Amino acid sequence: MNSIINILPEHLANKIAAGEVVERPASVVKELVENALDADADSIELHIEQGGKQLIQVVDNGSGMSEEDLQLAFERHATSKIRNESDLERIETLGFRGEALPSIASVAQIEIKSRHIDSDAAYLLRISGGQKQPLKRIAANPGTSISVINLFFNTPARRQFLRSDSAEAQRIILVMKQFTLAYPHIAFKIVLDGREVLSYPAQDVGVRASEIFGPEVFKALIKVDASLGGAALKGFISRPDTVRKARGNQYLFINGRPVQNKALNHAVFQAYGNSIMAGEYPYYVLFLEYDPGLIDVNVHPTKMEVRFANEQSIYHFFMHAVQMALNKESVIPTFGSGSTEGSIIRSTISEMDKPREIMQELVSRKKDMARFSGSQLSLTYFQPGPEVNNQETLRSVSPAMEKPVQKSTAEIRFWQLHQRYIVTEIRSGLVFIDQHVAHERILYEKISRILADGDRSYSQKLLFPHKMTLSPDDFVVFNEISETLTRFGFSISVFSGTTIVIEAMPVDVKIGRESQILLDIIDYYRNRPLQGFNHLEKVSAAYACKNAVKSGEVLTIEEMQSLVDQLFACESPFFCPHGRPVIVTIELEELDKKFKRIPS
Repeated sequence: MNSIINILPEHLANKIAAGEVVERPASVVKELVENALDADADSIELHIEQGGKQLIQVVDNGSGMSEEDLQLAFERHATSKIRNESDLERIETLGFRGEALPSIASVAQIEIKSRHIDSDAAYLLRISGGQKQPLKRIAANPGTSISVINLFFNTPARRQFLRSDSAEAQRIILVMKQFTLAYPHIAFKIVLDGREVLSYPAQDVGVRASEIFGPEVFKALIKVDASLGGAALKGFISRPDTVRKARGNQYLFINGRPVQNKALNHAVFQAYGNSIMAGEYPYYVLFLEYDPGLIDVNVHPTKMEVRFANEQSIYHFFMHAVQMALNKESVIPTFGSGSTEGSIIRSTISEMDKPREIMQELVSRKKDMARFSGSQLSLTYFQPGPEVNNQETLRSVSPAMEKPVQKSTAEIRFWQLHQRYIVTEIRSGLVFIDQHVAHERILYEKISRILADGDRSYSQKLLFPHKMTLSPDDFVVFNEISETLTRFGFSISVFSGTTIVIEAMPVDVKIGRESQILLDIIDYYRNRPLQGFNHLEKVSAAYACKNAVKSGEVLTIEEMQSLVDQLFACESPFFCPHGRPVIVTIELEELDKKFKRIPS
């Protein structure tokens, strides 16, 4: 009987290993930079083209490789990091599995130049699809330069699953941000499609964190320094009023290795307790030094996940250390700090079943009522009104406390419920309007008209241009959407590197929010999966959402009236750009049933 079990040929085994280790260009960058760090390099350059699909080149000044080592480095299970079983139990290097280089070489074209620090000669090796060419002796500086060209050229099915050049470049920059934070004493440079987007000299960890997060965020970071039972935790966490509404600024390093651990991430968030809201994400950069023998870093082929022998103890140590840091500092949020949107109220309010009739009733009654003179919604300004208006708003919130007053049948009354919903009555019951998504719909349609008409009057020049430095990954997104931002009122120029200058903004952006609105749009654009939206629609939706009045903002009666006016002037007033309902109703008949006036 013929055997049905086969020994796979080496080239096929390497391709299978590549599927585990080399998921995308960022995986290649991670493996190559780890090798440079393990070679004791103190200067590392990364060049990428077309999101790493065309070229990934890592140049370091480390110890380099000899002629013999260069030949062996691309054999399966070849490694300089492990020699016996005891080494495997105490991993103290970054790259150690012995699979990365042959796996990469099996799905790309490789050109590597290396000169050992004690050698007078350098050597060049070329590999294509796993096939080596003869080694050549060349002249080069000590260290290693490795180029990965045309990634997945021989596995087109893998290549078609890669995302856009911009998206892949963002992933690479996120990987590099981790390394730059973990190794501040090492100089890093990133060149993206011929443009230098990052250049850090060797520096103190605090200076490096300030460079990456920006000086404004760094001022709001709190030091963490705690130790217990052989574990030492150092780094920075942000004050509760300095958060972003997207993940991506949380970094954890264990013995110098960038890692992911859901339990420790949860411990940090638990330490903040109720001082941050759901959907808010603090900044943190935390470095844990711990006995390598008590950590399993071999959980996943990418070496990003780790397990602890005593995870519960480490969890409580993390949570306690962060709590102590927060309690030591003055962490009372400053006035005017950003707040998250409140959670949606769950209720028995039914979806409206007669939207057009409701709109017609409100519009027809609105025409008959006394209009507020000069009432127009100030799109994000919402300056405090006269005291009488604020009092009127407060009285309107609790109509049951008022004396019954005979009102004209043509008059519409508005109440603001929990500073989140605008409530008004119609003949069949009550209408509830979500103030945030209503304003979002208004802004979205306004921006859409501006884009269609090419109206430049929507832009206002800033008296004092605003300079800000973006993180490299934010800069990649900015580059992707900058043309669209210009079309609806922004004027932003690149000063140098990733530093930009905001010279003009759309007229409805409140002065002082230049940096925040841009960062919010970048976060929203990057993290919201808006299926079915084209590029312009996605940027428009991001701008509308982040510039709209927030849940929790107090509106005067005039502002509520104006918002309703503008909402029903929209082409699609009943849903926000993402499909969330703007208006829901509760029928009077339903209320009568609840109060047992009529049978259920």
